[in-house]
Amino acid sequence: MNGRINTVEERCVVPATSTEPRTRSWKDVSDDPNSTEAIRFRNETLAAAHGDPVPDRIAYIQNLCRGKRVLDVGVVDHTVRSGQSLHRSVASVASYCLGTDILPEAVKTLQARGLNVRLWDVTSEPLDEQFDVMICGEVIEHLGNPGGLFAAAARTLSPAGRLVLTTPNPFYMFRTRDNLRGRCFDSVDHVTMIFPSGVAEFAEREGLRLDRYRGVSVGPAVTLRAKLALTTLRLLFGRVLSPDVGCYTMIYECVKPA
Repeated sequence: MNGRINTVEERCVVPATSTEPRTRSWKDVSDDPNSTEAIRFRNETLAAAHGDPVPDRIAYIQNLCRGKRVLDVGVVDHTVRSGQSLHRSVASVASYCLGTDILPEAVKTLQARGLNVRLWDVTSEPLDEQFDVMICGEVIEHLGNPGGLFAAAARTLSPAGRLVLTTPNPFYMFRTRDNLRGRCFDSVDHVTMIFPSGVAEFAEREGLRLDRYRGVSVGPAVTLRAKLALTTLRLLFGRVLSPDVGCYTMIYECVKPA
């Protein structure tokens, strides 16, 4: 430790991707998904891909998209309704950025604002373009067929292209607490919660590979109560506790073979 405190920008820099070869599927080690060998393989995959939380979701994704051809899937909710700036932030650093969504009126609104947005369902019809990065920000938890995003990525990404998913963390401490109480405060339009092993499996089924995943740290606006709860958990469980327990959102990155 050198005592230096990294800036937000430095902590959002994307780490180098490992070039070491990895087995592509648990089926390469066993024909039984419940076997010791298959479970060991999956745990090794997750351990190799797991990274430390980052403080800024948008800054991290921008670094992934800088100078790249980007497809941003599901742009409406984070551009029209909530006012968040993911699409504009990505478009500002990408060499080319196309946004898609399935809501006609909202797409027309975005087009009127001068954004390069198209009415399109990538899970049912392939685009006639190839991209270096496919962004799906807070989309997969709304889909009846979440595997369709991975199939679309396999068709749409260029070799060595990257699928980037952000989605609520099912193991976030307060989400776990609420579910243990039989209560739910998430959007009622959410139909599934994706977890790391499930993402790895979705990716492998489409010939992709889970390369990295990490949480997004709860920001400075978090309540004192939340900070005390997280501190207590860390004191009780120490190194055994995953840092993701304090992360409301997760970022998953899956790559297509070169």
